[in-house]
Amino acid sequence: MKKLTSLLFLICIIFSCGTKQSDLAIPVAYLQLEKTTLEIADVVTGLDIPWDIDASIPGELWFTEQKGLVHRMNLKTGERKVMLALDDVLFRKSYGLLGMAVHPKGNYLFIHYTYQVNDNDLQQVVNSRLVRYDIHNEELTNRKVLLDEIPGNTYHNGSRIIISPDDKIIFSMGDAGRTDQTQRDDFLVGKIMRLNLDGSIPEDNPVSGSPIWSRGHRNPQGLAFGRNNILYSSEHGPNNDDEVNLIRKNANYGWPDVQGFCDQPGEQEYCDEHQIMEPLIAWTPTIAVAGTGFYDSPKIPEWQNSLIVANMKGRALRVLNLTEDGEQVDQEHIFFQKYFGRLREVAVAANGDVFVGTTNTDWHPRFQPWMYDGLPSGPDRILRIRAVNKSEMIDSLPVLKEDDEAMELMSEGWQNPVGEEELAEGQKLYIQNCLACHNPEGTGAPGLYPPLANTNWVTGDKIRLIRTLLLGLSEPIEVNGETYNQEMPSYAHLSDQQIADVLTYIRNSFGNQADGVLEGEVFVERQSLNK
Repeated sequence: MKKLTSLLFLICIIFSCGTKQSDLAIPVAYLQLEKTTLEIADVVTGLDIPWDIDASIPGELWFTEQKGLVHRMNLKTGERKVMLALDDVLFRKSYGLLGMAVHPKGNYLFIHYTYQVNDNDLQQVVNSRLVRYDIHNEELTNRKVLLDEIPGNTYHNGSRIIISPDDKIIFSMGDAGRTDQTQRDDFLVGKIMRLNLDGSIPEDNPVSGSPIWSRGHRNPQGLAFGRNNILYSSEHGPNNDDEVNLIRKNANYGWPDVQGFCDQPGEQEYCDEHQIMEPLIAWTPTIAVAGTGFYDSPKIPEWQNSLIVANMKGRALRVLNLTEDGEQVDQEHIFFQKYFGRLREVAVAANGDVFVGTTNTDWHPRFQPWMYDGLPSGPDRILRIRAVNKSEMIDSLPVLKEDDEAMELMSEGWQNPVGEEELAEGQKLYIQNCLACHNPEGTGAPGLYPPLANTNWVTGDKIRLIRTLLLGLSEPIEVNGETYNQEMPSYAHLSDQQIADVLTYIRNSFGNQADGVLEGEVFVERQSLNK
């Protein structure tokens, strides 16, 4: 019977069985728990960095792609529609369209995204905003900006959005690289915030007239409500102490003065003085905790009253069983380690289905290829996890089990060492493309072409340098106190590797000494320009 079922299933896939093949939830593996068998199936494939997933509306799945797309999918028919394509999103590396939430009544969509403040593509100024749309039939209407001009950066913009049981917007924001502002109530970075659905400030917020609910966060990227309306958040640490926190009104979580628990010299005194909330659990080395969902369905009894946390660097799904009161982690379980790659988001539906989004096409695998052995290739996907009877299983598919222990994580070491081979390739490209204007010694030509030697323009911001080659220059620039106004053509015709090679050579020649440029870094910048 199982073989016949498998054959019929294969025939159904080939001939579509009344719907498109891409719209089917296709089983790819199983997970065997102590008592329950779980099916893992592809629900959506062919995605480019899905960031957020929302399963609040029965029978529907809403999800985003970081480049600025919001999708709505009918889970019964497989029909999918792009509900929103942002035209002002600034998408690059770790920013773009970030948090999203759909109101459980299906009447509002909330999104948070970054945008460019200035007109300079070489040195972009980043802000972000929180926006609400009305959901009317098959359209989004009545766009309303709820929070605007939130200071942003090229990193740590957060974020997650969730609707609370008392019908408030809960919105997390990273420190945006402004660590000195996470403890200040006049800045919204490094905070978890609470607003009314119309963007006004609830009267019972801890700071009068402010959306701030808690402070001292580094980069919270997961939000979930558990039993008794307890709010949980997952948060990225630096090189240590990724955290899961229980979020209290007006509480302080210590960043940047406290990392994880109050267990280091100097931290305890600060914790006592400022009444710092310690995490429920922390991981060192960091596993890059991301989206978090609360599971309480009897469909998977082993996971009842648990937080399900996606891990990107850790490449796993962690299930944290909670104590009855929800205020402690009782047990930690690790699943899918390395199997599906980097996992960014978790959404739990009312019927007990769990949706998980992969993030294998983002910038990390290109910037840190040494960390991701065996990373699945191809586009990203959304997986559905649900309980099934063993009689429904397809014999040919793998059956996974809980991982016995956490895998060993390699160093994140951001420095890219430069070898003789890279310099030789870069030198050839420099001679062919750059030498005529910038001279063999990189000194340039006074009043005409800027020097490449001994200047922060070369050894400083790599993004600016990469974009200069991709875009060219037609405006005046100042280098070492001198203004230059000669046009430089675009070198976008060079491959990502060639641009990386020539820039690596320039950054390590003519008296310069800086880390090299990776092919992946060029890829990310080119991709953002071609959006």
